[in-house]
Amino acid sequence: MTKRYSLSLTWRVLLLVFLPLWLLSGAVISLQVHYLGEQQTAKLKDDLKLVARAIRAPIGEAINQGDMDTVRHTLNAVFSLGQIYGAAVYDRDGQRIAAAGIARRDNENEDNPLALHLVRTGRDRDAYQRQAGREVFSHFVPVTDTGGQITGLVEVTRKASDFSKSLNHLAYWSWSAWVALGLITLGIVLWGYRQAMGREVARLTQVMAAVGSGQKGLRAPQAGAPELRDIASAFNQMLDDMGKAEQAIAAHRQQEITLHSRLERQERMAALGRLVSGIAHELGAPLNVIDGRARRLARFDDDPQTQKELGAIRGQVARLTRIVRQLLDFGRSGIQYQQLRLKTLVDDVLDSVRFEQGGRMPQLQLDIPDAALITADSARLELALINLLRNSCQAGASRLSLAFSETAECWCLTLADDGPGLPPGVTAEQLLEPFFTTKPKGQGTGLGLAIVQNILADHGGDLTLLPQAQGLQFRLRFPKDHP
Repeated sequence: MTKRYSLSLTWRVLLLVFLPLWLLSGAVISLQVHYLGEQQTAKLKDDLKLVARAIRAPIGEAINQGDMDTVRHTLNAVFSLGQIYGAAVYDRDGQRIAAAGIARRDNENEDNPLALHLVRTGRDRDAYQRQAGREVFSHFVPVTDTGGQITGLVEVTRKASDFSKSLNHLAYWSWSAWVALGLITLGIVLWGYRQAMGREVARLTQVMAAVGSGQKGLRAPQAGAPELRDIASAFNQMLDDMGKAEQAIAAHRQQEITLHSRLERQERMAALGRLVSGIAHELGAPLNVIDGRARRLARFDDDPQTQKELGAIRGQVARLTRIVRQLLDFGRSGIQYQQLRLKTLVDDVLDSVRFEQGGRMPQLQLDIPDAALITADSARLELALINLLRNSCQAGASRLSLAFSETAECWCLTLADDGPGLPPGVTAEQLLEPFFTTKPKGQGTGLGLAIVQNILADHGGDLTLLPQAQGLQFRLRFPKDHP
């Protein structure tokens, strides 16, 4: 692919503005030189004609009187003016009878056909001719006697080069002035271009180069001519639009990453839910059998030691049964929305947790209006609250607070405890992972918070863990615009 050559703006100004104006001024000077040359030539011819007519009368009188000395003296006087190159007098037959200057170098008695023709016509005449081997310009005037008859002819001559020399002199100074004027105009045009556009264009290109190298925060200064300000404004607007487009693309990409991450997590949770549900179903039947056999043996044997051992067995079976129920709840999907009175649901949850804790409950500060209504799955929300309160109680908290708030978009429940909070090196994200627990071995399954998060996600909400100066805060958010 051939590279196109493009002229710079400076050269465009010179070629499209300065050069046409300079050539136009040259054409005007050419016409003026021609006109002035014509005027100068006419003036020289008129001067020659005036001299010829001035000597015609005295020469005519001298010829009539036959005084040739006076004729020659007059011709010599004319030649001495310095502007005359030669002078001659012809008789009525066209024969030269007197001459001065260059005319004397020709044969004095030689006939001049032009002179003979002019004597016969009796008119003034200009003519270029050669005398003594040189080109001259001559003016002829007839000489008459007292009766008006032509008795001869007077010729006054100048060098032909006098006319071209005057014209060449005029042309030389005219074209020299044209060249000088062109150079001055060129300097003014270049200086004016730099002042009016050059610096602003250079500044604009510098900003463009800087933006192209990565400095996207730069903006072009809106200064100079209105056209340049418009260009700078359009360039700045383009940069702003590009910045907004990049932000929109970045936000869209981040949203896609978030959605993709959420989808992957949901897929993992769904697969894990299916797995634990299958395991829970397989464990449920044997546990029921073990519990039934232990209960039957306890009826047939009254030995205290045996009763103690069977009670321990049944306690462990109950613990395993509770774990199986948690596994089933973790794998459960589907939401059945209904309108709930939140205060009633929380009272039921507190009764269940008090029973589990054997009545050993932390001091609870409850801030839930009696008239608070929400739309959610009653069973699943109850399970979520039980897991949260159970965790807070097991964390060794002495005080708990549970508060309700709502906005135009969502309902919010906030549970805060004064326990030890997050252990060192453990993040809130880790606590939400399934089977991750900070409790001693045998005291936790790591499913409590994962179940809560799963329930909130099914409702379209979210669970947020916020460490405090003392303790931990759980924030449950339910959107009002549920499916």
